[in-house]
Amino acid sequence: MTYHGAAIGAGVEDGRPFRLGFLLHLDRDLAPADAYREAVELFVHAEELGYDSGWVIQRHFRQGKEHISSPLVTLAAIAQHTTRIRLGTGVLVLPLEDPLRVAEDVATLDAISGGRVELGVGSGPFPQAWEAFGKPLGDRHRLFDESVARLHEVLDGSALNSAGEVLHPPGAGVRSRLWQATTSDPAVAGDAVRAVARSGDGLQLSRATAWRGGTARQARERQGELVAKYRAAWTDPVHAPRIQVSRAVYPHEDRAEALRLVSPGVRRWQSWSTTGEARPEQTAEEYLASDRALIGPSDVLAAELAEDPALREITDLLVSFVPGVPEPAEHRRLLETSARELAPALGWYPATAGQPIRL
Repeated sequence: MTYHGAAIGAGVEDGRPFRLGFLLHLDRDLAPADAYREAVELFVHAEELGYDSGWVIQRHFRQGKEHISSPLVTLAAIAQHTTRIRLGTGVLVLPLEDPLRVAEDVATLDAISGGRVELGVGSGPFPQAWEAFGKPLGDRHRLFDESVARLHEVLDGSALNSAGEVLHPPGAGVRSRLWQATTSDPAVAGDAVRAVARSGDGLQLSRATAWRGGTARQARERQGELVAKYRAAWTDPVHAPRIQVSRAVYPHEDRAEALRLVSPGVRRWQSWSTTGEARPEQTAEEYLASDRALIGPSDVLAAELAEDPALREITDLLVSFVPGVPEPAEHRRLLETSARELAPALGWYPATAGQPIRL
C-alpha cells in the first residue's frame, strides 16, 4: 500500500518534504568494542533502508549510559563501512574541545567519508563533564559562542599563524554542513536561534528543548516559535535554511507490547542521575508522557507528528528510540518500521528510490 497521510516539512532541494535521520543511543551494557561494532551494523542497515543521515551523540564517562565519548572517531569507523548515508554529531560538546583540533579532525573525517559529515555542536547537558574538563559551567553560553566563532574562522580558511598557514584538509565543505544545538533557556533561546541563522548554520532542536513546564502541545508550540524566529533571521541569499527537530518514537502495532518492551529502559533511566540519586519512580506510561515520547502504531504516531507545530517548517526529521534500549534485532525493526511506515505516512521517501515507498 502507499501512505497518503498529511505531510510535514518545508521541502528540500530534491523535492521531498524533509530528510530522515536517526539518532543512535548506544547505551546497552556491552563491552565498548562490541558497542562500536553494533553502531557500524546499525548504520549499514539504516543506509540500506534509505535513511538520509545517522547521528551519534557525545557523552563523556558513560554519562546517560552512553558509550560514545569520541564521536568523530566512531564515525570514521562507520564511514569505512558505508557509502551514502550522511554522518552526523548530535551533538559534539564544542566548548570542552579545542575548536582548531575539532576542525582538523572533522575535515579529515569529511575527506575520508567523501564529504558526508554533518557537524552538530552544542554545550551538552551534564555539568559534571564541565567540571572534569575544568571549565566554568556558569560561562557556558559565552564559551560556546566563542568556540563557535573560532570554529567558523578556522573552517573558513583564515590564516592561523604568522606564516599564514590554514586548515588542512580544507574545511569549506564542513562549514556548509555545520549545525548548532541551541539552549532551551527561554531567556536567551530567541536570541540564540537568530544568531545561528545569521551565521548560516543549521538549527538543531532536540525533543527536550523547551520541555520545561506546560503541556506537550505548549512545548511544541514554543519550538515552533523558535523555528519561526530562525527562519525570519535567515539572510543567506544562496543557501536555504536547515532545521532539524528530533522526536522520540517507538512505532509498534501493539501499544501494550511496546510498553512492555520499553519498560526496562524506563527503569534504567530512573536508576541513573547526574547526582547519583535515583530519579522519582514513575510508571512507564508516566515516564513516556513526561519525556514526550510517542509510542504505538505507525499511523497513530504519524497523525501526532503531523499535528506537531514544530515540524511544519523543518528540513530534517530526526527519530530516536529512547528509552527503549533495544536489542539489535528490535533496533533494526524500529529502523525498518520508521523508514517503511512512519516516515512515508508523512510524505518522506528515500532519495535513492525517487518515489514513495510501496508496501
